[in-house]
Amino acid sequence: MNCLANLDVNLASGAAASLWVVCSIVLIRIARNIPFSGQLSFVLTLAAMLWWLFTVIFDLASQSEACKVAWSLAAWPGIVLVPVAWSFFVFDYTMNSCRTRRPFRLLIYIGLPSLVSAIAVTNHWTHLLYGPDTRLVIEGGDSFVIFDHGPLFFAVAATLYVFLMIALGLLGFAFLKAKKIFRPFMGALIIITAAPVVANLAYIGWGVTVFGFDPTPFTFAVSLIALSWLLVNNSMMDTAAQGRTLMFYATQDPVILVDAGGQFVSANPAARQLIGDRIPDYGEPIEQLPEVGPLVKDLVKAGGLGKPGPIRLAGRAFDPRAVPIDSPIQAQIPLLGWCISLVDITERERAAEALREALSLAEAANRAKTQFLANVSHEIRTPLNGVLGMASVLGETKLDEEQQEFLQVIEDSGQVLLTTIGDVLDLSKVEAGKMTLETKPFTLRNALEGARALFSARAKEKGIGLHLEMHDDLPRVILGDDHRFRQVVHNLVSNAIKFTETGAVTISAAPAENGSILLVRVSDTGPGIPAEARDMIFQPFQQVEGGDARKFGGTGLGLSISRQLCHLMGGSLQVADDEPQGATFEIRLPLLPANEAQELLSQPASGAVSVPHGPALDVLVVDDNRTNRLILEKFLSSTPYRVKSVSNGQEAIGLVHSFSFDVILMDIQMPRMDGVETTQKIRSIEQAKGREPSFIVAVTGNAMPEQLSHYLSVGMDDVLAKPVSKTLLLSLIREIRREVA
Repeated sequence: MNCLANLDVNLASGAAASLWVVCSIVLIRIARNIPFSGQLSFVLTLAAMLWWLFTVIFDLASQSEACKVAWSLAAWPGIVLVPVAWSFFVFDYTMNSCRTRRPFRLLIYIGLPSLVSAIAVTNHWTHLLYGPDTRLVIEGGDSFVIFDHGPLFFAVAATLYVFLMIALGLLGFAFLKAKKIFRPFMGALIIITAAPVVANLAYIGWGVTVFGFDPTPFTFAVSLIALSWLLVNNSMMDTAAQGRTLMFYATQDPVILVDAGGQFVSANPAARQLIGDRIPDYGEPIEQLPEVGPLVKDLVKAGGLGKPGPIRLAGRAFDPRAVPIDSPIQAQIPLLGWCISLVDITERERAAEALREALSLAEAANRAKTQFLANVSHEIRTPLNGVLGMASVLGETKLDEEQQEFLQVIEDSGQVLLTTIGDVLDLSKVEAGKMTLETKPFTLRNALEGARALFSARAKEKGIGLHLEMHDDLPRVILGDDHRFRQVVHNLVSNAIKFTETGAVTISAAPAENGSILLVRVSDTGPGIPAEARDMIFQPFQQVEGGDARKFGGTGLGLSISRQLCHLMGGSLQVADDEPQGATFEIRLPLLPANEAQELLSQPASGAVSVPHGPALDVLVVDDNRTNRLILEKFLSSTPYRVKSVSNGQEAIGLVHSFSFDVILMDIQMPRMDGVETTQKIRSIEQAKGREPSFIVAVTGNAMPEQLSHYLSVGMDDVLAKPVSKTLLLSLIREIRREVA
């Protein structure tokens, strides 16, 4: 029997062949390009469907009963595999399973179709699928077979129905659990699964046919093609498509779609919830929303957002962002519309506001700290001026040895207190970024020798050595801030002597790194510094042990200030590693040689205090504190200067009206009229009278940088910080060069 010959190609077989071609194309496309959960089972379903359709084509084209029955029996492997593979696809997709190699599943894929195929092959003898009453019927020129269904036909059909019912159950469960945006697709899968069942039941129960044939394969094929079309067009089974849909519907950020003219198109649930009943209908202008309308109008007009400010809706702040939607078909159309997303920045704004408030509080606290330091400086320096000033005056009287010793204790204690105040103020300057450096030539040996000379007496008292070692290759004169350099070296030498009980302290200086760096080392033979404390000691108010302040004294500020000064000078300060005994601090600064002539020109006069020679200047002392006036009068008593003193600004103005002074030593904080106001009035008097201005020096306990700058800005010529040094006072007046009328 040759069932491939004498075929009648008709409309029915042609339609089946067309379905077969479409299914083949879909199978190739899906197998190659579109990954999704259950892909292998879906491809296997399509392959089985192709075999089933292949047999249907030849069944419809055959003329004899024997060939039609033969093709119907040949279709059973596909008939069995289609619902089985489809059920496994539904399981994989709804459960998001990616496992493809399962022995049980493989057994069913191979075993069940093979078993039914064996039954089909032996049906001629057993009649288990189709009975002996199967017959050919010809009606209106069309021939078809009416099958006498055997007992195993219903058993196999029932088994396949079990698979399909399981698939429908899984889909129903997934439909109930799915989010609303996915339910339409789940409903489509339920219809695709149920349609062949309904068609098969109609065929078995009521004899419904298509072209005189079982409608089940046609229904299944059309359903699979429809589903495949969704896949090919990136529908909801595509992970990327699901992700894009999820981004629109499930994101917490409101998203609004408008067309190229600014009319409303759509909005995600977050936007609808935010805007509420005011949201426009499709095609309506969005300008009716006062919060979003102006933004959309500018967007359409300018073709971009630019830098818009935040949008405020329902008590929250949003940062608007817009992405153009290009036409995928017609390139000449510039835009289809815009996708506008509103990113919630409420918490960011709150955090920024909290940060601004914290910054404001920090600035207020810093101002309060600065004011507190200024007040403390003034309140300590003013009485300290009396202590050290009177001690200096007392030192010029006749004292016995014991009295000299007592006086030295007073002066030393006052200097310690003055140093502490200076450290606190220096730290405040550095932290506020107001510390300024003065770069000028100075003699390096003089600076280091000065440190050795300054502390030699203290070293001698403790019975330890104090040595200075300088490398021959160092230049004699270098550029830098002499005062701050000395301050750092003095602090290190002072600490080294303080913590050394036996042995010696050595100051050494040498060039490093091919002569580009000045390396100054201060070494001692004291207890050393533990490795874990080498960073901590450079923090403000920190010392190696809590008992150090009680045993040796100090505030714990010196090293912190010294390191920060070294950083300001472009260098570093650190503790040397692996010292066998004691501690070694290393100062590394840029080594900048200078011309010696420059150094001589910039070097101030020095030496012991001497009585000035020259014009007998007229000096006015203005201070409400009797002790301060007395000290200044005593400092100037041994000079040829003519000194007058008053206790307030009003008295000073009265004198200035009738008398011209060369130098005015002006206190700042005075009752009724302070030093600043007094200075301004004096300058007005001088200008009105056409008089040469007096040299006004602020004598104050206010030593903060901004205060000193203020005094100079209101007309004062110089500043002397309390406690006043006689040396500095006389040196300052000596520098005044003016003719006395």
